[in-house]
Amino acid sequence: MFTCACLNCQTVTGTGHSSIALLAADDISFTGETKPYTRDAASGARFTRHFCPVCGTTLHAQSSRAPGVSILPVGIFAGNNQWFKPKHLLFGRSRQPWDWLPEGLHIHETYPEKAAP
Repeated sequence: MFTCACLNCQTVTGTGHSSIALLAADDISFTGETKPYTRDAASGARFTRHFCPVCGTTLHAQSSRAPGVSILPVGIFAGNNQWFKPKHLLFGRSRQPWDWLPEGLHIHETYPEKAAP
């Protein structure tokens, strides 16, 4: 379980971080169409978010650094996300001093090599 403090996540969420779950891409499926948007990440990877074409909700994302991993915003499980307890903070180098996060998170300054499910 991860919390991400990268500047792009801060912009997308309007907060100091986003709460995400990393799952094997083969373990999830979506029915219906999604609308992708791809951008270059600071790491040099290509980062693609997939949105609902009707309401614009982010459904999942993928990085070219880890094509077998799907990144899901925990908010997508609204009403059924009590299982989420973040253990790691990704991109701690971008953390805002005003952002409250739970104590005890393992802080990674960038994307750790072992940040896969």
